[in-house]
Amino acid sequence: MRLRELRRADAPRLFELLKSEFPEEESILGTRADGYARIVRRLYRPDLRLLLGLLRLVGRAPFRFFVVEEDGDLVATTLLSFPPKTGFLSMVVVAPAFRRRGYARRLLDTARAATARRGRRFVALNVLGSNTAARTLYASAGYRELDHQWLFVHDRPVDLAVAPKVASVRPFQREDAGAVAELANRTMPAAAREVLPARPADYRSRTLADRLFDAEAAAWVVDRGRGIEGHLSAVVSPATEAAHLSCPLVAPSLDPELAEALVRTAGAWLAPRTPVRIATSVPEGRPQSRRALEGVGFHAAYDLFTLGRSST
Repeated sequence: MRLRELRRADAPRLFELLKSEFPEEESILGTRADGYARIVRRLYRPDLRLLLGLLRLVGRAPFRFFVVEEDGDLVATTLLSFPPKTGFLSMVVVAPAFRRRGYARRLLDTARAATARRGRRFVALNVLGSNTAARTLYASAGYRELDHQWLFVHDRPVDLAVAPKVASVRPFQREDAGAVAELANRTMPAAAREVLPARPADYRSRTLADRLFDAEAAAWVVDRGRGIEGHLSAVVSPATEAAHLSCPLVAPSLDPELAEALVRTAGAWLAPRTPVRIATSVPEGRPQSRRALEGVGFHAAYDLFTLGRSST
């Protein structure tokens, strides 16, 4: 067994694992092979490889992609990214024939150590509510629940093609970022806010993931002249069948009709870009967000937990 970083030659095997071992997620996300190949080509361009190598050399790499190799075959993997206070794990997966050998725990330990070296206090991840084996593993590794959320899906984006004409729903501006981050933190459970707080910088610019996924993005706020009372962003990428919405941020003062208008505005932006479906996740403690989605045709697909622990 050898634990190392992802290489370009691993890409086909990684794609197989993601498609086969995340069936519930893939039924919604719908990763496209041609879009995936485009991301790999972009990730391994000489200029980007040089930049990522330099960032890693000075301890500032935006992510680490760990794999476990057994007899020349990639059999387990996870992606570790670095929000401000936290190392965030995605895609913790072990091929079925190689389970119960401690590979998942080895990946967790490696990611936790890498997070600590970056000066992050916490490590966090998401896990499906139905994945009892993974939840048991994470509990034994010291993870605790930070948040419980539901993935919501709209199966007919074309039904949202007509944008409502509501003056108080306007495009997001950079100067809105502070108020949006404050609203996000105000509506977030305390445990989640400690580990994964929202920052103004999170809303001001495109993420590295958006660039790698060749994504288009747009965002809107509800502004009736009394401060920001709602926010929503939309992302569409040729890498996936599904488009994505951020969780609608809805202040307690916001009328349900305006919350729905915010969601419809994002849906109307997405509809001509022809996604097969639209997905978003909503924490359990945001009932107004849930009602706004259900009011325009979204339905709950599955639940997941956000878990976290100290990096030390």
